[in-house]
Amino acid sequence: MKTSLRVITGALFCASLSLPLSGCRSTPLPPPSSESTEGGQAEPSQDGVSTESAAPPSTASPPASKPQAEIIARYLPESRVGKPEKDPAAPRVAYNTMLHSRAGERSLATTRWQYRMTRQGHVVGFEFSNHGGNRILPPRRDAIRNQLFTRDFQFRFDERARQDIHLLVADWAPSRDRTFRLSEIMNSVIFFFPRIFLPAIVDSQHRNIVTLPTGEEVQFDSATHQIVGGVLSESPVDLNPDRAARKYPGIEYHGKGVMIRANARGTDPRIGTTALITAGTRPQTCDKGADCSRCEVAAKDLWDQTGAARFRFATDMEFDRFLLARCGFGLPKIAAEFSVATQQR
Repeated sequence: MKTSLRVITGALFCASLSLPLSGCRSTPLPPPSSESTEGGQAEPSQDGVSTESAAPPSTASPPASKPQAEIIARYLPESRVGKPEKDPAAPRVAYNTMLHSRAGERSLATTRWQYRMTRQGHVVGFEFSNHGGNRILPPRRDAIRNQLFTRDFQFRFDERARQDIHLLVADWAPSRDRTFRLSEIMNSVIFFFPRIFLPAIVDSQHRNIVTLPTGEEVQFDSATHQIVGGVLSESPVDLNPDRAARKYPGIEYHGKGVMIRANARGTDPRIGTTALITAGTRPQTCDKGADCSRCEVAAKDLWDQTGAARFRFATDMEFDRFLLARCGFGLPKIAAEFSVATQQR
């Protein structure tokens, strides 16, 4: 049942589409150099030879050594951080990928994540699900009893191209009659800018660390797949049986880049909806109702409405021009905060 529903879900969207202290010196020092030195100025002695000015012995403890950065082994193909291999993707989806599973360390019966690979051996996406029994989703999934509670995360980058790198988040919750239907799935598609890197995922110390296109990172609990750190946060799945009142996945971005988000129930959010574009984290001083670097546009202005529903701007330069003209703000300049993923660990 689980496999067939995954296939149905994938088909639905494909079709509609991370010094010790020194003491005082008692011997003369050589003549001072032209470069400044840290820890005091050199003073000339009576015989013309410069010496360091004496300082009273310090009783302070030696400075604590700086903790070493965590070393993360990125040996799996979907864990390697790389740049997009081209800008545009083909206008039509090529159904040439296979879905593989990464088994969990605790048991072969558990899955850390699944990744998509082409027949040529190129990783073009990965995904995982929160199956419940935790703060984000209290009820647990039970496919045998037709209880399909999940929050799904799908990171896609077809053809390893820059154009259509995105995250799809889907909340599965039953209707008023306690029946799970594809038409009831609450879907959100999210794009992050600038698109410098292809998404990557790696496991480290009970965490799944995901690198976003900006180079910023998000940390998921490797057992439950709850968000536990990084530039994304989440709120619980809305289990309201009233479909009209149910909210879309509560995913918030706290990074330095630009985010596009579109929502839809049971269909592809890129088709026939509106999208909200936000620049960075919403300021706390932003008045309710004010724009505050937020801009709403029609989905048709961002995505093709037929075929693969590709994003209309294959390069960040094109999208930057659109933002400036339509929203009055552009993409942030590439700086230190967007270079997290440049250092392979």
